[in-house]
Amino acid sequence: MKHEMLFSGIGGQGIMLLGEVLCSVAVAAGYQVTFAPFYGQEKRGGRTMCHVVISDAMESPIISEAELMLIMDERSLQDFQSLMAPQGALLLNSSMIEREPACQCREIKKVPFYDIAVELGNAKVANMVALGALLKYLPFIPYDKVVAAVQQAFAAKQKVAALNVQALKAGYTYGF
Repeated sequence: MKHEMLFSGIGGQGIMLLGEVLCSVAVAAGYQVTFAPFYGQEKRGGRTMCHVVISDAMESPIISEAELMLIMDERSLQDFQSLMAPQGALLLNSSMIEREPACQCREIKKVPFYDIAVELGNAKVANMVALGALLKYLPFIPYDKVVAAVQQAFAAKQKVAALNVQALKAGYTYGF
């Protein structure tokens, strides 16, 4: 088993936290995991992107094609859609992406991550909405373990933890 994923957005959207939470749960489940973060050169509002590989054996941290791709903004879509695997699934933040993707893939799912987060009370939890949606494509990652990892990540702030878990659930149950 080998799953190659790419997540990208704008700095401050929580792409790295999303990847780290997913990786921590996958490691705890016994998988070999690589996490390769990339940051733009801008000090604020720059691009962030990470490659995540979850497998049964140690693999390269750099993906060749993403079977699962999460894109939070149009610029990321423009720059990374060429890495989409034809048999893969592409999740788009429809709150911030109006452009249609030009890549070939098995499935394109548009979810208004940002709008859902705003409805929940804080746009900063859009990443947790996105993580919840990603889990629908990763049945080998137990949802309850991700909830526990999110609670752990925000253990010092119980109110923030509860909102992030609520956002995770909103993404997990969104129209799938």
